[in-house]
Amino acid sequence: MIGEGDVLDGRYRLGPVIGRGATGTVHRAHHEGLDREVAIKCLHASGSPQARARFEREARVASALEHPAAVRVFDVGEHEGVPFLVMELVTGRSLAELLDGALDPSAAIALAAEVAGVLAVAHRLPLIHRDLKPSNVMVADPASLTGARVLDFGLAFLEGRDDRMTVEGVVTGTPAYLSPEQARGRMDLGPATDVYALGCMIHEMLMGAPPFVGTELDVLTKQLYAPPPPLRIAGALPSSLPPLVDAMLAKRAEERPSAAEVTRALGELGSGPREGRNLLEGRSARMVPATSQRDDRTSLLEVGVDGEPLDAALVVALASNGISAFPGDAPLVFAPGATPERVAELAKASAVVSDAAPSDIARMRALLAAGALEVVPRPLRAEELARRFQRAARKARR
Repeated sequence: MIGEGDVLDGRYRLGPVIGRGATGTVHRAHHEGLDREVAIKCLHASGSPQARARFEREARVASALEHPAAVRVFDVGEHEGVPFLVMELVTGRSLAELLDGALDPSAAIALAAEVAGVLAVAHRLPLIHRDLKPSNVMVADPASLTGARVLDFGLAFLEGRDDRMTVEGVVTGTPAYLSPEQARGRMDLGPATDVYALGCMIHEMLMGAPPFVGTELDVLTKQLYAPPPPLRIAGALPSSLPPLVDAMLAKRAEERPSAAEVTRALGELGSGPREGRNLLEGRSARMVPATSQRDDRTSLLEVGVDGEPLDAALVVALASNGISAFPGDAPLVFAPGATPERVAELAKASAVVSDAAPSDIARMRALLAAGALEVVPRPLRAEELARRFQRAARKARR
C-alpha cells in the first residue's frame, strides 16, 4: 500500500491525503529535487497492460492541455504496481463545497464560462473529461467566486478510442451530472457528454440543485427520459441563458451546442472571463502571434483534417508537439491522400498541407502546383508533421 511518507520514483515524497474518489486517492506531495509542492493522484492498481498503456498515453495528452483553468499534469509513473499522476497543486475550495444554495447569477455565469473555455480547448485534442461535476471544479478565490480550475483531466479519455478502462453497458460517473448516453452505459462518448454535465452544473449553480434529484435509479431514469425543469429566477437571469441551458441538456447529443459555442454564448452575456472569449475569437486567431493579453498556455496550433480522422496515437503525438488536429474546417487544413483537384478546392479558403510517398515526385509537384503550402513525406511522423504545419502557418501569415 502506498501511503504518507513513501517516496515515489525517488523524487516525490507523499504527504497527507487531500482527496479521495472512485478512481484513486490524491496526496499532497513534495518534489524533493525541485523543492516544490505538487499533487499526486495514486490510481487503483490495474494489471492490464492495455489499461496501463492507455493511462500513460492519455496522461501525455492531458499534459498538452494548455488553458488557464486546466490543472497542469507534470509527470506520470508507477510505484509498486500503482500508477500515479503528478499534477499542479491547486488551492481553494471545490465548487461542491460552495454550493450550499444558489449562487449569484453573474458569478455562476462567469464560473461556467471558465469551465466551458477549458472544455472547448480539451475537445479540440480531442480529450473528453466524462466526469465533470462540482467536486471536480476548484474555485481559487472562494470569497469572490472567481478562478475556476477543472480537475481530473488526467483521467479523461480520447474521443474515438476503443481501449478505455470501462465496459460497455456499465454506468460510470455521478448520476446527477450524467448525460443520457452515459446513463445507458455507452462507451462511444463525445464532447457533448461534457456539455451536458456543464448544463447540469449551471442549473445547480442557479437553482441550488441539479436538474434531477432522487434515488440513483430515479435520477438515471430522469436523465434518460424526463425534460429538465425550467430555470426560473424572476428578473435575475439574462433572457438568453435558459434557452442555452435547455440546449445543453438536450437528450440527443447531436442537438447540444459545442463547448466553444457555450463559451461564446456565455461571453456574450457580458459576464464571461476574458480568457474564455479570447479562446473563441476564431480559429484564424491561432495563426497569428499571441498578444500580451493572451495566456501563453493557449498556444496549440489548430489544424483541420479533411477526410478520414487521423489515428488517435498520431493525434496524441501531435498534441505533445503543440498541434491540435481535429476533423473539420480550419484556416490550416491537412488533407492526407487528397487529389490535386481537392487540394485546389481547399486552397481557396484555407492553407493546405498534404502528403505523398518520398519517391512520388510527380504527386508532390502536382500538389504544390494545386496550392499546397507543404507536402509531407509518408509514413507520417508526428514531429515532422508538426514542423511542416508550423511552417505552413508561417507561410500563410506572409
